[in-house]
Amino acid sequence: MLVVLAVFGIVRRAGEFALAKPAREVLFTVVAREEKYKAKNMIDTAVYRGGDMLSSWLVAALRGLGLGLPALSFAAVPVALAWLATSIGLGRRYEAARDRGMRQPSF
Repeated sequence: MLVVLAVFGIVRRAGEFALAKPAREVLFTVVAREEKYKAKNMIDTAVYRGGDMLSSWLVAALRGLGLGLPALSFAAVPVALAWLATSIGLGRRYEAARDRGMRQPSF
């Protein structure tokens, strides 16, 4: 079991640094430097940590209602769809800002 958890942790972190982090950083290429660092601090502290806390509370509450793993997985589908819609919206806003010439992306 420990090996499975270790492998999963390694794959998750590799995916975070290979895909999620670069995709998130691209969103900041169209804002000023000061705004970028203020937003990053807010996201890293309040959004990530708050999201971790809220998700653990939600899982505990749903388990308290007697929901098992299949029901919890089914309950995660709307959340995943909301994140998908958010990512598509952010991508479109980024492209619109880039096209308006606010600032050229620095890849």
